[in-house]
Amino acid sequence: MSIFLDFDGTITAKDTVGELANFALRVRAADGEDLQKAWDDVVAAYVGDHRAHVAAYHPPSADRCLPAQEIEFLRCMKRVETSSLDRIRGSRLFRGIGPAAFREAGRDLVANGTIALRPGFREFVRRRAAQGWRVWVLSVNWSAAFIDGACGGLPGVEVIANEVRDDGSVAGPAVLNPSDGTTTAREPRNLTNSCDKLDAMEAVRSAAGLAGKPSVYFGDSTTDLECLLAVDRGFVMADREDSSLLRTLRRIGEDVPHVRDQSATGKLAWTSNYEDLPDDKFALS
Repeated sequence: MSIFLDFDGTITAKDTVGELANFALRVRAADGEDLQKAWDDVVAAYVGDHRAHVAAYHPPSADRCLPAQEIEFLRCMKRVETSSLDRIRGSRLFRGIGPAAFREAGRDLVANGTIALRPGFREFVRRRAAQGWRVWVLSVNWSAAFIDGACGGLPGVEVIANEVRDDGSVAGPAVLNPSDGTTTAREPRNLTNSCDKLDAMEAVRSAAGLAGKPSVYFGDSTTDLECLLAVDRGFVMADREDSSLLRTLRRIGEDVPHVRDQSATGKLAWTSNYEDLPDDKFALS
């Protein structure tokens, strides 16, 4: 019995990557370094690469009507994401900032209202844990410690995400980089992509002895698409019924009603908060 929740836009009301970067910029400024332009360049380069990938990819979105077509498009984004991580390391923005500082930043930004959690999140997790569900946060965010701080260190909740190394590089989680006891060199794998998320989720479920048992996934963006389609029941977090992910899912033939209108056998539904989710959808027999 496993529940996986994306972080940015799913647990939180909005994406937090900008706030994570702003925290690091303040740290650098306190040390006498102004890295705002360097960071702006990283963002601009990513946006440019993303637009170029979308423009050059065939078939275009209007002609991608099957899940397999959309998944292939998303997986081809890996090169764009990896290039962005290389630029992040080169910017030196996160260099020397340790897990404790990221954890404290996440906690403080929620406490002062800069980052808002979606209504009902903490109570939802407590109730599911009491029912016997195992809960993980699975995110492409750059800092697992930042996520842990923002979530408030809920008991029993494990975070699977990247982590920032002391040199400022972003390293993938251990579940994507297992040691097999050999000396064979492997290219380290970061968690940036819908395929990475799916592989991480399946590896965690297998290690926990939960493969083949009831599974639920919550997400808000296309990096969540593969996981949403792979579990027994998926919930899209959205503030409106025409969010980008909802439009994509419907384009590839998936029915995604609001949770209030979901049938007993429906696999996918959407909601804007955790308070609208009835307990009976998570009852374990």
